[in-house]
Amino acid sequence: MAVTATGTVKVHGDAAELSLERHVPKDAIAVWPYFAESRELGTWIGSYVGDPDSGEVVLSMNAEGGEATSAVEILDCQPPEHLAVQTTDESGHWSLEVELVDGGHEAGSGTTIRFTHHDVPLAQLPDVGPGWEWYLDRLVAALAGQPMPNWDDYYPALREAYTR
Repeated sequence: MAVTATGTVKVHGDAAELSLERHVPKDAIAVWPYFAESRELGTWIGSYVGDPDSGEVVLSMNAEGGEATSAVEILDCQPPEHLAVQTTDESGHWSLEVELVDGGHEAGSGTTIRFTHHDVPLAQLPDVGPGWEWYLDRLVAALAGQPMPNWDDYYPALREAYTR
C-alpha cells in the first residue's frame, strides 16, 4: 500500500512541532474513548494501568516489539474535545496533544482528529513522523473495524519526507 506524509512541521530552533489530522465518520463522543479508555486505546496504540483521575497512568505500547512502556502525565483533559499529556520513557519526554473537532451541527458529519507532538528534536523527526502517521492510521482502522496498516508501508518509505 502506498502511503504519503500528511504531517505539518513547524521548525523552531533545534526542535519542531509536528501536527497531523485525520477525519473519521464518527462524532467526537464516539472517538473520545479511543484516547481516554484503556480498552479502546489498546485497539490501536496501547493500554494503560492506573487511575486517569490521579493525573498519571502507565501506557504499555502493544504495537511495538518488546515491552515498551511510558509514564503518562495528564496535563489537560476536556472530554470529548481536548487531551494534553507528557510521556516519559527511555527516549525522553514527549509532549502530545489531541483535539477532536466535530464536523458541525449536521448529524453524521464526522470528527477531525488534530494530533500534535510538540518539541520533537529535529534529529528524531525522520523516525517520529512516520511513526505517528502509522499510529493515526491504526486509529482510523480501529474506529472503522478494519485491518491494521502494515508498519513496513510507512518506514522507511516516509522517512525522507520528514528529514530536515
